Amino acid sequence: MKYSAKCYDLSESSRFQNAILALIVINAVTIGLETFPFPHSILSVLDGLDSLILWIFILELTIRLVGNGPRFFRDSWNNFDFLIVLFSIAPASGPLSILRVFRVFRALRLVSSMPEMQRMVEAMVRSLRGIMAISWLLVIVMYVFSVMGTMLFAEGGDAGEMYFGNLGLSLFSLFQIMTLESWSNGIARAIVEEQGWWAASFFMAYIISTSFTFLNMFIAVFTNTMAAIDIEDEDDQGFSKILHDMKAEMEDLKMHIMALTPLDSEE
Repeated sequence: MKYSAKCYDLSESSRFQNAILALIVINAVTIGLETFPFPHSILSVLDGLDSLILWIFILELTIRLVGNGPRFFRDSWNNFDFLIVLFSIAPASGPLSILRVFRVFRALRLVSSMPEMQRMVEAMVRSLRGIMAISWLLVIVMYVFSVMGTMLFAEGGDAGEMYFGNLGLSLFSLFQIMTLESWSNGIARAIVEEQGWWAASFFMAYIISTSFTFLNMFIAVFTNTMAAIDIEDEDDQGFSKILHDMKAEMEDLKMHIMALTPLDSEE
């Protein structure tokens, strides 16, 4: 067996992949621990462990490169792993020391190591077009309500001037309201006290139009993409299983109809 074939078999073995997965988790923990004010001796141990794991990652990447050859770079997840390890080699001092902060990105290798996470990331990427369209529509709705809020509340009192004194303040206030963070006690009730209860209809209409409606639109786009990916994978799980079951039932129904047709014609 060729050396490249041995490297490929090793890189594809479940033990090898599980060991790398465990090291990724350990490395993510050690990087987090380095942010605590431990004694210098403990930090030195953590830094040494981090360097050791980095060299193991480099060795693992080399084995995969040798085993896969040029086709290694045809896989986007391989390119992702390659860039993560490349940034991790940045020196701890000098002009490139800022790249050391990217060490924490090694934890993202958990995504490339788990097919379930890969599917979720793929769904997110493929949903970007629909998400961007919804986001632009959301921006337009926020702009319209911001102009309305500025015209209605800017000169109504201290709270109105604070939260809706100009277009920028209105946009920021409505963004906070959209997240449902302290919108009632922090903004809405103060405006209602100054303007009257008719102002409550403005906030109710805005929340229904943004927080509820657009959130469900984002979920719908992502769910639709996940369904498409499940069907494309043609496995026995999720939407693909539902589609296969429906096809099987239709085939059974077709067979029953065909079996009954000759009897009907004889009668």
